[in-house]
Amino acid sequence: MQNPRCDFIRAIQNNDLARCLVKTAEIHGHFCPGSALGVMASVYGLNRLGMGSIPSDGMEKLMAIVEINACFADGVQAVSGCTLGNNGLVYRDLGRHAVTFAIRGREVGVRVRVLPGFRAHVSRASPEFFPLVEKVIKDRSGDEEDAAALREMGKKSAFALIQLPFEDLFAIETARPDLPDYAPITESVLCPGCKESIMATKVVAVGAGRSLCFSCAGRRYRQVEGGGIVAKEHRVQPYSTEDQA
Repeated sequence: MQNPRCDFIRAIQNNDLARCLVKTAEIHGHFCPGSALGVMASVYGLNRLGMGSIPSDGMEKLMAIVEINACFADGVQAVSGCTLGNNGLVYRDLGRHAVTFAIRGREVGVRVRVLPGFRAHVSRASPEFFPLVEKVIKDRSGDEEDAAALREMGKKSAFALIQLPFEDLFAIETARPDLPDYAPITESVLCPGCKESIMATKVVAVGAGRSLCFSCAGRRYRQVEGGGIVAKEHRVQPYSTEDQA
């Protein structure tokens, strides 16, 4: 209760990649090369920053800027403790297996990027992995047996990757990160349409004393999905102020 991240911190200190990978799978749901790369990048990056930089309270001192919304990102979130919910994670929609770790107040952080040859290492460890990815995930043509085989091959290749020297898979460099300000504390308001509590910064003014949420106003919003950050149109009927007349 005093330090909820003590297991992760101890594993990072001891360079215990297997322990970090197992704990990452608790939130990621399975073992795979992508999450293993995120684990490795985070353990090495955080150790380069210095263990004194790793807080246990998730209060935005340590920041992680991740450049891809894939399995790699879950390895980063789990090991570093920088998440979407505690505002320690910044997602940049760049499609690169890379992460920058930085400490607020320091000018310089570290950026860790995966080298292009990582796929060859995965294929050597588990030749069936990428063909199964194509069949089960990309083509959506596999059956339950194929899905089970993919999970097994993902586990095999993930644990094989963490045995390799860091230099075989990654490059690490100093970086001057562009960090956002601390997350603002925002008041909540009641949307007159749906009667739900909404952040005051996420409303649309439609008249005197009326501030609708994006859904009721029919306004476009942005969401993070497999393709990155995309703008979406509401498919529900916008709320009309005439309904309350």
